[in-house]
Formats: sequence, C-alpha cells, structure tokens
Amino acid sequence: MSFLTEWITSIILFILFAIVIDLLLPNSSMQKYAKMVVSLLLIVVMLNPIFALFRADPDQIFSELMKGKEEAQSEEIKNQMNLEKKEIQASQRAYILKQMAVQLEKSAKEPLEKESYEMKHVEVLADEEHLDQNMEADQFRIKAVLSPLTGDAVETVAKVDIDLSRQKEKSAESSSKEIKRVKEKLADVWNTSPEHIALNIEGGDAADHE
Repeated sequence: MSFLTEWITSIILFILFAIVIDLLLPNSSMQKYAKMVVSLLLIVVMLNPIFALFRADPDQIFSELMKGKEEAQSEEIKNQMNLEKKEIQASQRAYILKQMAVQLEKSAKEPLEKESYEMKHVEVLADEEHLDQNMEADQFRIKAVLSPLTGDAVETVAKVDIDLSRQKEKSAESSSKEIKRVKEKLADVWNTSPEHIALNIEGGDAADHE
C-alpha cells in the first residue's frame, strides 16, 4: 500500500512540475520539444513499477510469496490447534464432572438408605472457568433425583372420608418439607450449601427447582 501511495504521489508531483515548465517556457519551437520530453518522462514515471519489478531479485519475489503462503498456513494450523484444544478441554470438563457425580453418589448412598431413599440420578454442573482451578464446594451445582426404597411395609388403615383439596395441600406441604430436610442432609454429606442442590423425589407431589 505504501508503494502504491508513493507511485501516485510521484505522478501527481511530476504533472505539477510539467505544468510549471509549460507556463515558464516561451511560446516557441522549444516548447514543443520540452512538451515531448516531459511526456516521455511522465511515461517513464508511470511505468516505474514495472521497471522495478524487472529490477527485483526473483529469489526475493519468490521468498516473499512463500512467506505469505507460510503465514496463511501457520494461521490455519493455529486455528486448528485452538479448535482441537477446546475440544480436549470440553472432554476433560465432562470427564471431571462425571467423576464428581460418581463420587457424590457413592458418598450419599449409605446416608440415603438410612432415610429410606436411593439415588436414581445425580449431575454436577459448573462454570467453565471453575474447572480450570481447584474447585470449591460453592463453585458447582448439583441436580439429584431420588426415589423411595421399595419393600417398606404398608400400614393398613380403615376407609375414611377426607377432603381431597385439603389432602393435596397437606401432601404438597409435606413433600416440600421432606425435600428441604433431605437437601440439608445431602448438603451435610457433600459439604456444600443446600442452595446449590436441586432435588427431586420421585413419587412426591413437589419438586425442588433451585
């Protein structure tokens, strides 16, 4: 771009110089020769880039072309490496979270059995920047699904008439309290805050959506 600017500037300056010469020369036969010389010089100035190309070293031109090609290839390789790096990091993050979920499930198995529950599903969620550090308990969120253990004795009760609407309200309130209680239990086992746990108990009338 700088070469093109210099070339155009030289042409403009030469034209201005030719105009000044034309104004200074008297109106005679010498003026015709002067105009012819100026015209030839103007052609030389305009063709100067072509002359410069012929004067240039072919090896230098080839090296410049190869340099541009190598830079383009280097940029392409760099982009490909960055893409592969991101894919590897994503796989590592997924593996880390999966292993954390396995460990959380193992640690909660016995305490849940004492509460007559079993873990059906647990998932660990975390922001990407936290996975590159030593994660603290408050830097990830846990989604867990529990189900009551089967085989518990069912107490037989006499048939009674009840208000279904009130029964549903009581059931929902009872489920919410139970979810809160179990969340606090899991938070204590997992050494985290109950606010970082989203819990759902299968077969209940309420679910936690934190």
